[in-house]
Amino acid sequence: MRLKIFPWLGREFVSLAWEGSGRGTVEQETRELFSLFSDRLRGLGLTLDHTVRTRMWVRDMECWHAGVHERVRILKGSARSVSSSHVRPERLGSTARISMDLLAMRPPADKKEFKEYEPPTIVLRWLKWGGILFLSGVTDMTHTTFDEQFPVIIKRLTGSLADGGSSWKEVVRASFFLHREESLDMLRARFREAVTARIPSLDYTFVDTRQGKRLEIELTAKIAG
Repeated sequence: MRLKIFPWLGREFVSLAWEGSGRGTVEQETRELFSLFSDRLRGLGLTLDHTVRTRMWVRDMECWHAGVHERVRILKGSARSVSSSHVRPERLGSTARISMDLLAMRPPADKKEFKEYEPPTIVLRWLKWGGILFLSGVTDMTHTTFDEQFPVIIKRLTGSLADGGSSWKEVVRASFFLHREESLDMLRARFREAVTARIPSLDYTFVDTRQGKRLEIELTAKIAG
């Protein structure tokens, strides 16, 4: 298991990552991963309730469907957190069907505050905790091309930032998940045109197709004021 403990934004974070064993059903493989994460967090004085973000990587759409719904069943109640999920076979070993990244935060004095989409979906719209706003990955599956999807994604992110009490100028990290057939240079140019705020940390990952999406973006921001 990959473990990293680091300070960020005045808080202490724990990052865990591992891939499934390939045994049993995909649901069982997902539960096994979260059980391993839970054990490791317990040794650090934390639990799954302190999760703020997960990213799931899967081999194909069949694994995606099983994995995302099992994740919802596991991370419920006070463990509810923002998330994303991506088809990316190259992230997996020879037998694993699923891999997971989990980010937990040592709890501040306040309690988690989160908001669902309306109507609710398998992903949380945003999570606020300790003066930080975490947004789930945002994509668009109502249009076909990158050019059509990009402005929709930016509009949705802008709305979620405002709804969570923040803005683009407060964003500290943006993570981009770009379809491998698209151009990274084009993405960078389009994003610079759309967002003039300086964001300290930008990272990019190429992924395979899922339900026609060409791009997905996650944001982490400070709460304005």
